[in-house]
Amino acid sequence: MIKWYRVALFNLVLLAFLGLVLRYKIIFSLGFIEQKNLLHAHSHFAFTGWISFLLQALILQHFTTGYKIDTKFWDRFFVASSIVNYGMIVSFAWVGYAGISIVLSTAALWLSYIFAYKIYKILPPSKKENLSIAFIKASLLFLVLSSAGPYAVSILIALKSTHQYWYHNALYFFLHFQYNGWFTFAVLAFLFQKIESTQVKHYKQGKLFFWLLAITCIPSFLFTTLWHRRPVEISAIIIVSAVVQSASLFFLIKILHSCQASIFTLLPKIIRWLYTLALSAFILKVVLQLFSIHSGIAQLAFGFRPIIIGYLHLIFLVFVSLYLLGLLAEKNIIPVGVTMSKWALIIFSGAVIINEVLLGVQGFASITYHYFASLNLILFVNTIALFTGAVLIYTSSLKNIDHASTKNMHENY
Repeated sequence: MIKWYRVALFNLVLLAFLGLVLRYKIIFSLGFIEQKNLLHAHSHFAFTGWISFLLQALILQHFTTGYKIDTKFWDRFFVASSIVNYGMIVSFAWVGYAGISIVLSTAALWLSYIFAYKIYKILPPSKKENLSIAFIKASLLFLVLSSAGPYAVSILIALKSTHQYWYHNALYFFLHFQYNGWFTFAVLAFLFQKIESTQVKHYKQGKLFFWLLAITCIPSFLFTTLWHRRPVEISAIIIVSAVVQSASLFFLIKILHSCQASIFTLLPKIIRWLYTLALSAFILKVVLQLFSIHSGIAQLAFGFRPIIIGYLHLIFLVFVSLYLLGLLAEKNIIPVGVTMSKWALIIFSGAVIINEVLLGVQGFASITYHYFASLNLILFVNTIALFTGAVLIYTSSLKNIDHASTKNMHENY
């Protein structure tokens, strides 16, 4: 499995490079690349080439023995995923939404169905002692559910529909169930697997947290939907969902406080830093959703691009990416005993936080109709730091691959 973790880290480098080119094009001329097409390539690869690819490898190793039992199948699966992912970069960047890119993105959806089906079949039953399995099963459900969004977008394009609300809602259906469903529940599964390794009694609080979060995931999609005039019933559902999600944080924080000494204190400082940032971002995400129950605030937030990008990056980069990098560091795939690895993680995580701050400033400036030309240049320079951190993370994993493999006794080539 280590080789697929290395591929995922290489994909992070490619993703950071695409982001760097996008930032470059905002300031400087690069006429042979269409900004919109490159943005599609970046976003599709972010979902399938980085986060989903890494989550699939981690779930396969942490929650099943599937790779050891059927190594040939899973190697072919990850090879096929890689071909599709790299093909989407080229096709979307070159021609945007066209025949080949649509075929490849559809293939990516079908591969996700195969993964969900195969994993669900071999998962152990969810019991009192392994609530993490319930999180994994929920994440797979939301992964499959999210695919309805791209199909709806394709239908709208085929029908040549210009209805902005329908297109927006179909797109955000996909984003919501990827970010708040598949990504979030999968990451929380790894967190609860860690908690379950302790002697701390957590089941009652954990079960309440899981169900409060799970039952509100579907109606919370309404946070992002556009309406000509929001019905009172929809507003009521949004308010209840936001309040219930916020209440679920009480149980999560209580669990984390009770098991902090047993699962976090003994970890290296850089890993504790990554986990703390990631979980803080998750808590902030839920709190921000509580504020979005006000229709005026929701329309304001989703009406300004920097606010949307900042919110999506809060989940994608700070919560999900930093937690998964912490997990890889804890597994010694990224060997934190090596100076390069420590600095790589510090540079990358620092750049991620600075990126969030800058996007926040840019968003509030947009709301107040101010424009700071220097912000785009600062964001570009910060993206250079983010790209540098990603390169160093990948390089450190390569230089210490033999050392890392000896530390991971559960790996089987």
